Amino acid sequence: MGLIGRFYQWGLLNFSHVYQKIPVLTRWLHGIIPALILVPVMYYIPGYVGGGNNLILSLNQIHAVNVLVLIFLLRISFSIVSYDSGLPGGIFLPILTMGALLGAVYGQFMVDLGLLDQKLVVNLIIFSMAGLFSAIVRSPFTAIMLIAEMVGSLLHLMPLAVVSVAAYVVNELLGGVPIYESLAGRMQTKEDNDYVGEADQLTISIYEGSQLADHQVKEIAWPDRTLVRVIHRGQKDIIPNGNTRLLAGDLLVLEIDENQRGLVYDKMASLQEAKE
Repeated sequence: MGLIGRFYQWGLLNFSHVYQKIPVLTRWLHGIIPALILVPVMYYIPGYVGGGNNLILSLNQIHAVNVLVLIFLLRISFSIVSYDSGLPGGIFLPILTMGALLGAVYGQFMVDLGLLDQKLVVNLIIFSMAGLFSAIVRSPFTAIMLIAEMVGSLLHLMPLAVVSVAAYVVNELLGGVPIYESLAGRMQTKEDNDYVGEADQLTISIYEGSQLADHQVKEIAWPDRTLVRVIHRGQKDIIPNGNTRLLAGDLLVLEIDENQRGLVYDKMASLQEAKE
């Protein structure tokens, strides 16, 4: 998970250079390339396109390792190509889908070797979703709680933690960086960055009844040197502006000064308190 997560990070951050080397296509025409890939895939195998939630639910019915590998290669390649084209879209659910595919590949391979019962493959799918998310987003605790909430059970908590932390450590050793912070950094001007220390990342959830819910970003008294980089809302990733309204259930990715992490955490905790 850590190794493949590092490859995905590298691909997202570098494939845009390939588009820049195509002189016949201006920036606003780069979307033609993923469109040319997507149309035949939609026509011949429509079940493998989209966010991936239906694909995840059907993985336990696909028992051919080579088919699972091909689907994974298609998903990761298209995710990189489509995102770097500049088309609107996110990587949140695609990351979970790719993680699930990797778990299915490994699980089915073990089944074919006679080392695993078929009914246990679904567990590896769950663990791998958390592992790849942890490696790419570099937020293992968010990955653990997110997948535990999706599954609706705490029975998988320990293996989720083991896989998530292991993937995080491997990605760290390979020089990985938080992907949302890195993608945002590509759009950031020198004047935007007034951090005293290194930029860090903090992920928080908005609870029902908190002071953040049902308010626009510009209406919140955010801590100093705190930027709302991404909002995860259901299956969508939202790049916010001042008029974006926050909703209960949103997952916020904040970019903060590493030297202010404790202060920002305390401030956000106070903002999460229920409205009077």
